[in-house]
Amino acid sequence: MPIVATTLELLAEHGPLGPVWWRFGRPGRHSLIEALENPNNRAACDQRQAAREDEEHKAHQELMDSLVCIDCGEVPEEESTWEYGRQGQVEWTRRPGGRCWPCHQDREERLEREAEEQLEAARTANAALRPCWTCRGSIGGQEGSLLELTEKAGPDRLECPQCERDRAEKDLGPLVLPAPTKRERVAALVSAPDDPWWEDRVLHARLYPAKGRRV
Repeated sequence: MPIVATTLELLAEHGPLGPVWWRFGRPGRHSLIEALENPNNRAACDQRQAAREDEEHKAHQELMDSLVCIDCGEVPEEESTWEYGRQGQVEWTRRPGGRCWPCHQDREERLEREAEEQLEAARTANAALRPCWTCRGSIGGQEGSLLELTEKAGPDRLECPQCERDRAEKDLGPLVLPAPTKRERVAALVSAPDDPWWEDRVLHARLYPAKGRRV
């Protein structure tokens, strides 16, 4: 709202339409019409609005530049967008130092494939080893179980993870294999025994005395 002022002397000398008015915020004297006009207000308002929009756009672009995908280098236009995923539409929020939705999805699928390949390789390697002494199953554990190994079992392993856990829960102590019988020892002098645990049985017979052993 414009605020104007004058004096009685100026009004008497020039009249109300003469250059007798001061407008607060402007230098010099003006006629009443000039004092009440706001010729530059709209342009100044538009200029200030344009400056604010430029600042907002600059800040937005700086944010988007920080959300560049670390895999493909794509710069997003929006911080969060709706994308079509494997389970329908999902809201994917970009993070600094993160990935776009397609690259994130590709990475998750690749990690799943690598984990499956690692598991299959472990299963193949474990299948070539001797079975579990207790359950006679795979030394790596029951396929699909939570305790199934994801790495090749060591050659000295005697039980699968499930049987080892059961032994620990029941406080059965370490597994000690049956000592070779006299007949088996004699037969071993002629040909190698058809027993995948033979060497461990011979070793256990030397390490653990026969009296009081738990099998």
